[in-house]
Order: sequence, then C-alpha cells, then structure tokens
Amino acid sequence: MVERCAWIVGVGEVDPVAQLVAAQLKPYGLTIKGQKWPVGEKQPWLASAQEAAGAGGQVVIVVASTADFNNQDIRRELALFRIMLQTFLKQPVSGFIILTDPTNHTVSTPSNFGMNILEDWEVVSGTTWPAKVIARLHAPRKLNWPFKVNMFAQEKLGVWLSINPKPGSSMHGCMLGVSGNNADISFHAVGPDGRLPERSVNEYELKGIEFDFDDKHFKAWALQNTLSSEDAYYVRLEGEPDVIAVGELPGGEIGDLKLLYLK
Repeated sequence: MVERCAWIVGVGEVDPVAQLVAAQLKPYGLTIKGQKWPVGEKQPWLASAQEAAGAGGQVVIVVASTADFNNQDIRRELALFRIMLQTFLKQPVSGFIILTDPTNHTVSTPSNFGMNILEDWEVVSGTTWPAKVIARLHAPRKLNWPFKVNMFAQEKLGVWLSINPKPGSSMHGCMLGVSGNNADISFHAVGPDGRLPERSVNEYELKGIEFDFDDKHFKAWALQNTLSSEDAYYVRLEGEPDVIAVGELPGGEIGDLKLLYLK
C-alpha cells in the first residue's frame, strides 16, 4: 500500500516558500512530496495527477502568488488535476492554498448559479495550518458536490468526463454541457460507474444541443436513460471547458441546471 503524503504544488517562482512550507510540516512526521506545476504544457493535470496518486498524495497544498492562483488557465488546470486525482484515488482530495503575497489574497469566485471545483480548498497562513493538513489527511472532508464527477484519459479514446448520482439517489436522464475555452463534446455513453463502458444502450439521445445560461453559451449532449448511483453518464471532451452544466431530462425536458466552474 502506498503511504499517504501531503503533495505540494509550486506554481511559478515559489521555491523558497514551498521549501518553507515543507519545513513547517516536517515536525509532524508527515511524508512530504510534490512538484513544480508545468505551466504552459499540454494537459499538465494528467501527468501531475498520475504522479501525485502514485505517491499517495491525499492532501494537496498549492503554493502560488495571488495572480497565478487567479490565472484562469492555471485555475482550470488545477480543477482538472483535482478531479483526475480523486478519480485515481477513489476518494475526495482536500486542499489548501498558501499565497506568497497573503496581504492580497482575493480569490475569484463563481456566480450564484454554481459552485467552483476548488472552492473548498482553503486559503491558509500563519503557523496553525499544518494541524489542519494533518486532520484532513486522516479524515478527508466529504464533498458537497451535487453529483459524483470523475475523469478518464486513454491515448486512443481521449479524455472523458463522467457524472453519476450520489449514493441512494437517481437521475431521470442526464444532459451535460460545456462552455468556454472552445470546448466541445464528441461522443457519449452510459455504463457502470468507475470505468469506460465497452458498449452503451442510449435511450432517446440528443446531440449538439446549444443554449445560453448565466450569460454563457453551452454545447451539450444528453440521453434519457435512468441512472442509479452505480451508473454513470460519460462524455468525451474536446478541449478543456471553463464551466460544466448538468441537468436531468424528465419527460425529455431539461431540468434544473447545476453549474461546476473549473476556473
């Protein structure tokens, strides 16, 4: 079994602060590993999540300037990194943000219509935050997301996002839309949660839906299969969206939409 560790992600020129963060954690006997975020590389979240999962990185500490953490591209990449890491580990991943300019720690937030993938990653400073890291490592906080979100990436099959209901609940059809950053959807399927299905029986599928919501334009696909918590709706992503919209399709009509912001 891989030993659990705190995974430090340094964004930009923050090596001295990242080293100080590691030194503050060392007296607690915690295994500390990490990486320098590969700014500007293609799909940096994929290799980073693989590396962090392989090392047992169950709590993430992002060290960055306020400007870098609020950078839209970096925020999107860190959100995808979190989803991918949680998929690999099959559990929630807690996170903390340490800003190199803490007097200027205004962090961008989404609109009232949705939630941000990183909104529960807490900005911390001072000397007491290591105790929070230890607590989260031993008792991960449950996610307050409206549904389970996973990601899968295979060289020949591409990058897939999956949505499935929380335990004990169901969805009467599912629509998933993407917005921003020229993202789109090119295929969809339904199958058991946790792995890409080998075959799919799609009921009353809809492709290429377009709509506007919360001042954003979405491209979406959908089907009317009823999903239990053991089922998932999979869509193949083209590009990396800024926002994901998810809704049910009771009676073939789009139900209340829930937005997940990746930036």
